[in-house]
Parts: sequence; C-alpha cells; structure tokens
Amino acid sequence: MKFLVVVLTVVACVGATAAAAAAASCSHAEEFFLRHNASADDGSETGPICGGQCCGRGREAQLRAALRKNAENRFKVAITPLTELLLSTRRTLQEHLIELSRQSQNKTAGLFLQLYRSHAIRVHTPLANLYDDIRTLLRSESNSEELGSRAPKDLADSSRKFFREVFPVAYQSVLKLEAKRFTPEYEECLKAAYDAVLPFGDVPEQMGSSLSRSLEAARVLLQVLAAGASALGASERVLSTTDEECYNKVLRVQGCAYCRGYDVRPCKNYCLNVARGCIGSLVAELDASWASYTEGLERLTRPDADVALRDLETQVSKAIMYALENHAILESKVRQECGTPATFDTPISSSQPPTGARRNALRAPPPYTELLHFAASLARNKKLFATLADQLCEIEDENNKHCWNGESIGEYTKPLVASASITDQKYNPEVTGVHGDSSVVAALGDRLRQARQLLVTYSKRSGAPAAEAFMQGDEAGEEGSGSGKNYDSDEGNDDSFYDQGSGDTGSGMEGSKTFVGEEPTYTATVPKTSYATKSRPFISVVVSAAVVTAIRYCLI
Repeated sequence: MKFLVVVLTVVACVGATAAAAAAASCSHAEEFFLRHNASADDGSETGPICGGQCCGRGREAQLRAALRKNAENRFKVAITPLTELLLSTRRTLQEHLIELSRQSQNKTAGLFLQLYRSHAIRVHTPLANLYDDIRTLLRSESNSEELGSRAPKDLADSSRKFFREVFPVAYQSVLKLEAKRFTPEYEECLKAAYDAVLPFGDVPEQMGSSLSRSLEAARVLLQVLAAGASALGASERVLSTTDEECYNKVLRVQGCAYCRGYDVRPCKNYCLNVARGCIGSLVAELDASWASYTEGLERLTRPDADVALRDLETQVSKAIMYALENHAILESKVRQECGTPATFDTPISSSQPPTGARRNALRAPPPYTELLHFAASLARNKKLFATLADQLCEIEDENNKHCWNGESIGEYTKPLVASASITDQKYNPEVTGVHGDSSVVAALGDRLRQARQLLVTYSKRSGAPAAEAFMQGDEAGEEGSGSGKNYDSDEGNDDSFYDQGSGDTGSGMEGSKTFVGEEPTYTATVPKTSYATKSRPFISVVVSAAVVTAIRYCLI
C-alpha cells in the first residue's frame, strides 16, 4: 500500500513538473504572441497547423493573419517608395519642362516686342499656339495611352504654322513699314507663298525637327516612368493574391516553434525555401525585365527637351536675322509671287511693354538633386524582384544547425533552391506546383521590356552619345572658353532692351545690329561654343550618378 502511494506521488510530481515546464515554455513565447496581437486564450483546442501546447485554434488563426499582414507590409515597404519615386520624378520633369516653356514663351514674346514694337501684338496668337502645342504634348497623360502611341501634336507642323503666320509681320519689318500694314488679301498671299519664298531659310525646319525630336523623347520618358510605376503597383496586387496554403507554410516557418514552446528562430534555408517557392515565385519572372528597365533609365543620356526649349528664342532670332540679311532676295521673290505690297495706314502705339513680355533670363534650373536621388535609388533596387521574398527571412546568422526546421529543433538538411525563379522551384523541397496567375506577370514583363525598348529607340533617334563620352563633353564645356549661356545669368542687357531712343543696340539676336541713319546693317557673329553643347542637359545627372554608383560598387 505504501509502495502504491509512493508511485502515485511520483507520477503526480512528474505531471506537475511537466505542466510547470510547459507553462514556462509558453511564457517565453508570450512576447512573440503579443507582438503579433495573437492574444486568444483557447489552449484547450489545439491548432490544426502547428499543434502546439501554446497555441489553440483561435490564437493560431490570429497568428497566421498577423504573419500574412506582416509579409504584405514588407512587400509594400519595398515596392511603394519606388512607385512613388517614379511618379514624383515624372512629375518633377514634367513641371520643370512646362515651367521652362512658359518662361521661354515670355522671353520670345519680349524678342518680338523689341523687334516689331506696336505690331508685336499680331504675333501673340501664333506664338501662343506654338507653345500651347508644346505643353499639350508634355501634359499628355500616358496612363490613358499605349506606350509608343502617336503624339497628340506634331511640333514640326506647329513650327511651320508659326513661321507662316509670323511671315507677314516679319516682311513688313523688312520693308520698314512701321506706320503701315498689309491688306488682309496681301497677307493671305504672303502666307500662301511661304513655301515658295522660304523667307527664313532652313531655320524653321531645323527648329521644328529639333522640337519634335526632343519633346517627343521627353514625352516618351514621361510615359516610361508612368509605365514603371504602374507595373510596380500591379506587382504589389499580384503578391496580395498568394494562396492560403502558402501562408499556412509561412505560419509553420515563423510561428509554429513558438506555438510548441520553443524560443528559437527558424532555420534560414528552410525559411528561404518557403519564401522563394510560395511568394517570390509569383513575381520572380519580372526580375530580368525590371533590371533591363532600370538600366535603360540609368543609361539614358539626354532627351534634349530642356536644351531645345532654352534655345527656342535663339532659333526664332536666327530666322528673323536670315530674312533681314537676305532682304533683297526676299523682296524679289515676294514681288514675283504677290506683286507690289498693298498697305493701309495704321497708328503706332507708344505704350510701354507689359512686364510679362520682358526678355528675362530663364530661371528654371534642372532638378539635379531629385535626379541624383532617383538614379541612386534605381541602382540600389535593380534586383528588386529577385530578392523581394528573401526579406521575410532576415535572419542575422546563417543558422541551419540548432534552429526550427519545420518539425523540431535541429539541423535543416534539405537543399536550398538557388532563387525564386519558376525553373528553380522544380527542385524546391518545401513547395510543389506553381502558384499565382503567370499570365498577369508575363504581361507586366512585356510592358517593362517595351518601355525599355522605347528608351533605346528614342536615344538612338536623338543621336545621344555614350554616357562616358557625354560626361567628358560636359566637363570640357565647363572648362573651355566660349559664349555658352548660364541658366541664372541675364543675357545681354535685358532692361535696356526697351529703351525707345534712336540709338538702340539690341541684344536679342546672335549677332550685332547697328542702326546707321535709316538703313540697318546686320553682322552675324557665330559663337565658338554653341549653347546646346555648353548647357548641361538635365538627365545627364542620372547617367553621372549611375556611373559613380557603379564605380563605388566595384571598389567595395
């Protein structure tokens, strides 16, 4: 009898000790449960996935939901800032070019005001139409357009229309008919004869070609930035479609050890196999197309929209100078086409020029800081989709010995798959089958590749040099001598432009204009260094940053 009592006492003590040990083990896991808001106290019903003494069915369900939300938040933290960066860079470039176009328009209006005085108002409408077409192209929303779609405006055609409308006013100035105006019929004849007379030489054609090529390249760049942001947003939605079975596996990796009372991290290779197979494989096929897309943006040397807009007033000035320098030939051609000028008297306005039309220097500096940040961020995230799932397994050490291997505490002996690619998932010991809708991912990859191809195409059209050569050209331009213009310095004496005295000396054209009595003489001066090569195109900073980043990586 005494023996039986002793046995029962020992059994009771062992049971109490085991219960106390279990309680102690669960207390170690409480911090983990609290961190994931898994506070349900329903230990009487064991959870179906982990089956541990520390997690009942309710707590296990809460823990599973929390781990899923945590994974989705990690993906969001990785993807959303890049999406916003692409959109903010697009917005920055668009706003910069639109503001630059407004300043360029005001400056060109100031040129006409200096040249044509009271008749300058007649140029206002064609000038406004030209710049409206420029801004229409820049504002075109690429979200509603297919990549590579036709531009809403043909700027080469807009340029021809502009000079055709300006021709009657310019010809009136050539004939020095300040107090007269051509009759409407004669003006229409001049416009009709424009192609035969070519009053401005080939300058309008060159300006139109430059505007069309450079602004269309800028529009494509804006499209490509929007397309990249759209693809990133879509990839985030793809990741949110991960099936339930995958998150059961995530729970087993990250939560079941704690449910069983172990305070130990999962084996890293075990975690990577599950993350790469269940989640990473959903978007891994975007890896190559995303890397190609980012390289295309990094290597983009220069869409010339910035330079073309800054140079537009100079091109208009050259066109007017051409007509003045060749006035004898021009008069002969016009008389042959339209006969003797038919005019009527018109009063000369003595009003001062409006402030908005003064030829102030263009003060819209390229957004260097934003573009440096943009280039550096792209370089850091080139392998975004290849490494996205691995972020769920940020385990400090490469522990695959004393860790949670999915069944117990011990060594994880199964092979690690090399990547999240669908090809490698054939050998994944933790995941079988392909998850998600591969057709959606394939369409996203195609869009990114199409965007990259557009960048390459327009880079070739603009004749952009290699990044290294272009950077050397910039440096040479900074150090060399020449008459290149500075973004922040006034050109000539802008304020003296409007002096009404008889001894005016204009600085509105690339050349010098000297009045001798009534007969103006024009002497063209050709600068040693053209503005297009002297000024720093704003996207070249992207290239500089990308190259510097690459050099740094090589030195590390």
